[in-house]
Amino acid sequence: MARGYNALGDVIKTSADGQPLDGIWDEMQETLQIRNTSRTAIASLFTYATTLASDTVAQSMTDAEFEESSEYGVPESARTSPSLVTVGFPLRWYDYAARYTWKFLAEASRSQIEAAHSTALEADNNLIFSKVMGALFTNTNPGPNDLGTPVVALWNGDGQAPPEHANQTFTGTHSHYLTTGTVDLAPNDVEDLIGTVEHHGYGLAENGDRLIVLANPIEAEVIRGFRAGVNDAKFDFIPSTDAPAFITDETIVGDRPPGSFNGLKVVGSYGDAWVVKNEWVPAGYVVAVATSGPNSPSNPLAFREHTRVELQGLKQVPGPGTYPLAESYYVRGFGVGVRHRGAAAVLQVTASTTYTPPVIK
Repeated sequence: MARGYNALGDVIKTSADGQPLDGIWDEMQETLQIRNTSRTAIASLFTYATTLASDTVAQSMTDAEFEESSEYGVPESARTSPSLVTVGFPLRWYDYAARYTWKFLAEASRSQIEAAHSTALEADNNLIFSKVMGALFTNTNPGPNDLGTPVVALWNGDGQAPPEHANQTFTGTHSHYLTTGTVDLAPNDVEDLIGTVEHHGYGLAENGDRLIVLANPIEAEVIRGFRAGVNDAKFDFIPSTDAPAFITDETIVGDRPPGSFNGLKVVGSYGDAWVVKNEWVPAGYVVAVATSGPNSPSNPLAFREHTRVELQGLKQVPGPGTYPLAESYYVRGFGVGVRHRGAAAVLQVTASTTYTPPVIK
């Protein structure tokens, strides 16, 4: 009796609706290319792509100054060395398996096969988002990376003092992980959160920055209700241009914020910040992040990938055998680390005075 495996390629060459399986595979590769050139809105807007394991980064927006000229002298060079800090970025590998039995391929339509592919893409999206959120919300220094360089959190009172900015000085206990001290989110809490980023020079329009306040729908709804003069609020919440229609006898002075920003839904503005509602932000937390645009070196986080180009992005690797769709693997290697320690801050809504990071899944 003959033994061994029947080759699936000899039996099944099309999906149940007649679509060539090899063509579906090629299309999957094309979607991966699109995915790799356009990462999630959160990742691209708040990170800077790098292949470096570490970098030396100025930890404030330095105020450069001109000097009065003399007839024979030359000006001093701008010096930023007092604010330079070497920060490390992690790199880890993640994988995901997709397996199809020959019976599934014999009965499945093209859309069913593509649904499995879409599930893998969604898992990758969630992975990137969770690592970006984890880097922002974790208030302890993660430790050294694979090359031994310390990976750090935002300013967390670890003894390292932030550099002076605009005549403001800071101590080694300075922290960007705040609490409300009550179970309610108040206007001054959000104002303090915004100020914690701005007093290092980040998020200011004159620097070309944009300050984003990320909030869960629960906290976003509270911020929607902030009105100047009520509960000591300094500003009015201003709905975005695509907010639901509303009736008011008041006049809005200035421009309303746009309905979206780099793929993120903007619900309105409060003070200097645009408020973004996102269901993936943990309930009970609000974060302020300064961005200079997608993939800007001034963004708070670094998105590290392998130095070899062929190992960057999300890859789909064929499984064993001559018919790759029977089994395939999705592989991604990356890491997210804090680059500018002062360019973001996190607020926890809690009666405690001690910040506790959320569980990021």
